[in-house]
Amino acid sequence: MNCRGKPELRERLAAEYALGTLRGRARERLKRWMRDDPELTKEIMQWEARLGPLAQAVAPVGPPSRLWKAISARLDTPRKPLPLWKALGLVAGGAAAALLAVALLLPPQREAVPSYVAFLSDPKTQKPVMVATAGHRDSVLHVKMLDPGIQVAGRSLELWALPHGGKPRSLGLVSRERSMLKLVAVADRSLGDVPALAVSLEPPGGSPTGQPTGPVLYSGPCVKYW
Repeated sequence: MNCRGKPELRERLAAEYALGTLRGRARERLKRWMRDDPELTKEIMQWEARLGPLAQAVAPVGPPSRLWKAISARLDTPRKPLPLWKALGLVAGGAAAALLAVALLLPPQREAVPSYVAFLSDPKTQKPVMVATAGHRDSVLHVKMLDPGIQVAGRSLELWALPHGGKPRSLGLVSRERSMLKLVAVADRSLGDVPALAVSLEPPGGSPTGQPTGPVLYSGPCVKYW
């Protein structure tokens, strides 16, 4: 048994392998398949290349207090110590969850389609509150609020592209849980020179000047993955 001729299964297994969520016998079996299936190896490498840059957008997650208590308890007793992979799994859980969220938020695709993705976070809490995605040839930016509670009554949230060495460019107003913003050109032209996005608080209807007038509430890197 293998996954040849099953593109959806191959993509799911490749994604889980790259994320590190495929473990135990299933992971070892996939490694055996990779030896005789160069295309499967290529698909896994594509997933790793796509997801790798996104890890830079995820804030580090510190070990929970219960982990230290468990380690101390085991050090004080002759019982078998906590396996290292379990300890690392608890620490890395937040990053893996965020990367898995990216995989789930993006539309299903059988090939590695060049795309842009941005996570915007609260600078005080480092909590992601919004994600924006677009295929490189798309003329629409898909924006999803991860925390609808960030909306402010009587005010507008405006999304801005922050290009290298240039003035902020408005991408439009974001509202409700999900928005679709029309880009002035395909994403490769609209976002190709944009390393970050930001959200400002504006009067109803948006900035009257074409530039941010209120405080910048959220921001985050805009990365290419291909």
